[in-house]
Amino acid sequence: MKIRQKKSGRSKERISRRVVTAANEFGERAGKHFSERFVGRLSNIREVRLWVAEWALLVTVVFLLALTQNTWYGESFETEAFVRGGEYSEATLGNVNSMNPLYATTSSEKTLAKLLFANLVAPDSTGHLKNELADSVTADKEMKVWTVKLKEGLVWSDGEEIDADDVIYTVGLIGDTSAKTTIAIDFGSVKVEKKDNLTVEFTLPSAYVDFKDSLEFPIVPKHILGDVSPALVYENDFSTHPVGSGPFILNAMQTSVGMAGGNLQTIYLSRNEKYFRKETRLDSFTLKTYSNTERIVEAMKNADVMATAELSVGESEALPSTVGRRNTLINGGVYAFLNTASNKLSNVKVRQAIQQGIDITKVREGIDETQILDYPFLARQEEAEMPELAKYDVDKAKELITSSGLKVDEKGKIADKNGEKIILDIAVPKREQLVGVAERFGEQLKKLGFEVNMKVYDESQTGADFFSAVVRPRDYDILVYEIDLGVSADPFVYYSSSQAGGAGWNFSNFSDELVDDALVVARTTTDAKLRKTKYESFLKLWALNVPAIGIYQSTMIYSYMPNTQIYSENSELTDALDRFSEVQNWASKRARVNMTP
Repeated sequence: MKIRQKKSGRSKERISRRVVTAANEFGERAGKHFSERFVGRLSNIREVRLWVAEWALLVTVVFLLALTQNTWYGESFETEAFVRGGEYSEATLGNVNSMNPLYATTSSEKTLAKLLFANLVAPDSTGHLKNELADSVTADKEMKVWTVKLKEGLVWSDGEEIDADDVIYTVGLIGDTSAKTTIAIDFGSVKVEKKDNLTVEFTLPSAYVDFKDSLEFPIVPKHILGDVSPALVYENDFSTHPVGSGPFILNAMQTSVGMAGGNLQTIYLSRNEKYFRKETRLDSFTLKTYSNTERIVEAMKNADVMATAELSVGESEALPSTVGRRNTLINGGVYAFLNTASNKLSNVKVRQAIQQGIDITKVREGIDETQILDYPFLARQEEAEMPELAKYDVDKAKELITSSGLKVDEKGKIADKNGEKIILDIAVPKREQLVGVAERFGEQLKKLGFEVNMKVYDESQTGADFFSAVVRPRDYDILVYEIDLGVSADPFVYYSSSQAGGAGWNFSNFSDELVDDALVVARTTTDAKLRKTKYESFLKLWALNVPAIGIYQSTMIYSYMPNTQIYSENSELTDALDRFSEVQNWASKRARVNMTP
């Protein structure tokens, strides 16, 4: 037993020596291997470090190129563009006394009416009539029965439906003399009938080929005004809290006293979410009214407003060079209307003497040649042969004066048979260019021998509008005034005897049976050749009787701040307010947006 124990101890000793020996051999081999494979090769790092640096640089460049390409690729499908949102503001002239569009007289009221209310039809940016609230306007073969169908789904800003009853009510209000609206359309002899909830039929006493032009008027809500006496509509709360159908709605109105005198009205409008064209971009539109153009110039200089259409050439040129300016000829004109109902001008020979005795080129000083307007409508409105007008000749003019029963004294002054000097009252609203024209017209009359009493009407001082206080009562001998000539040639409203007097738009109070006949036939015939003939007859009678003297065609000068989107510079506007024909596309806010492939 002891022997076996001894042998076992020796065996363990031998195993232990073998393990130690093996460990030593492994350590030697590992050390040799480490020395050969790692330590021995450390010197080679210096040889490959250039390659390592080059590869690291290459990887970095590839990464940066990939990042740049990704960024460029993303931006290539983005662009900066005008987007929904933002605000816009305009400066306008004259107070807003009523927000009822049927009573709009001042420029501020007309602008507001265009923004708050939609018409049945209205001119687009090409100068042609387009349907607004109307979905279709059709006529029978005789052009006597016209059918207007409204678009489906139209609602007022209060959510009530716009329907045929609203159209019939509005037409009736326009035709009611007790309402005294300022819409220059005569529906007195027109039968208006509701065919269904969205359809209205107009039956005319005779054919009228341009009747669609007469549908360019705003519609007002019967559900609000229907129970109000026509004579009291103007005074109704609707005039200060309107419910409209246009691209904007009234938000608030603030009135403050301006530093230069006169009230400054700030009218805040917001997007009408119920507008039938729902894509209006601007969130809000602010109107600021001023009593004169001098204050508008200051407002533009101080960036109190973003735009205005109220300034003359000289005034707009006084603005900073950063302000944009867009000049657009419109279908309007400035005339000197001779009041034929005045005892001083009732004799046609006196009117002819004025036409021939003033140097119209002097009156037109500063007016661009492209704006010269001699006739009662534009050549582009009707292809008619224009008659030759009497040429400037003072001697012949004075012969006409004496043959009229008046006389010219030794000092060249014109007097009546009793020796009383003839004093002509000239009325003009206070607008820079209009006043300049009126003053030069007056100087020419003085040279001819008349005494002149110039009445420059400043609305900011009187508190009343020029149309109501001066034009409607015909309180003048000569009126220098700007009128809208419309889409098509139709001088009926300005020269038909049916439009004379305070209720009409015949500012000359002119009356002539042959003129009446020519105008009626021209606007009712479906024969284009006869229409042309009748308008040419009217033009000859107009030139002979001189109810008015043409001075220049209207131009809208729109001054605006940069970085805004307004009406196209290629637009052909019939009226200054037609700049708003696509106001839903106007914008003032820009952002980066994805491009549509």
